[in-house]
Amino acid sequence: MGRPKLLLPIGDTTVIELVLRAMRAGGINDVVMVVAPSMEDLARKAMDAGASVVRLSEDTPNMRATCLHGLAWIEERFHPRDDDGWLLLPADHPTVQPDVVRAILAAISENTDKTIIVPSHKGRRGHPTWLRWSHVAAIRAMPADQGLNAYIRTQSAERLELPWPDDDILFDLDTPEDYRQFECENLR
Repeated sequence: MGRPKLLLPIGDTTVIELVLRAMRAGGINDVVMVVAPSMEDLARKAMDAGASVVRLSEDTPNMRATCLHGLAWIEERFHPRDDDGWLLLPADHPTVQPDVVRAILAAISENTDKTIIVPSHKGRRGHPTWLRWSHVAAIRAMPADQGLNAYIRTQSAERLELPWPDDDILFDLDTPEDYRQFECENLR
């Protein structure tokens, strides 16, 4: 992208501000964002938008390692029980809508036997994903080269795939073309 994608402008806001705004509007009170050590501007923008920021001391090799830092921070401060939960959303998903967050939160209370809830569109799993805290120990014990998607795939008995009508749950910003497409759609 040539610059940090989470700080890319979308109208009068930024990608990260859109994501954080959607989470809050969807009913999430405590948002934790894990930030690379060189991303001071991003950390400041996230804090200004109301997120708690976990600053890494060094870059991590993958998203799972980054998440583990965030989970350790949450554990230290909130002392979650096994039946508590957490919502995972990669910050480069600017199309996340408050409605999907609310639907996931509602599904938690309606499906107490499921410990993972993930929205899906036409058979493809998207974001955000809710996991009961009881999964954290197993995630920590996974081989370092396996990601969270691999873990979630293995948990079919524990997982509820929540059908979602829009493909916005699948979109993320990975390329300049993704950004141009998203920017054009949102500035109309």
